[in-house]
Amino acid sequence: MSTTSPMTARTSNVYYLAPSAPEPTRAPRLSTSLVFRLRVLSFWWRLKLTTVEMWDALRRFGRPETPTDSTFLEQRAEIILAATPRPQGPARVIDFDTARVRLRG
Repeated sequence: MSTTSPMTARTSNVYYLAPSAPEPTRAPRLSTSLVFRLRVLSFWWRLKLTTVEMWDALRRFGRPETPTDSTFLEQRAEIILAATPRPQGPARVIDFDTARVRLRG
């Protein structure tokens, strides 16, 4: 027969949740006139960009695109060629212990 009586306390697997945070208050709505102005402004910029793209496409219809700026491209090539080459040789071995001592001292 078991020595534990039915009245002894047992560990429970019931967990109580913390009370939920209060529901945040809604942000105030934007005024109707402000919403309308923002929509008109957005529409205006979309229309403007679309018009510019269409005008550019129609303006060069049948003609090749404008030539690229070859002078700029040549300068970039000269800058790249003027860079000093990296030394050819084995990679340096990094000594972490010596670096730590140097930083501490």
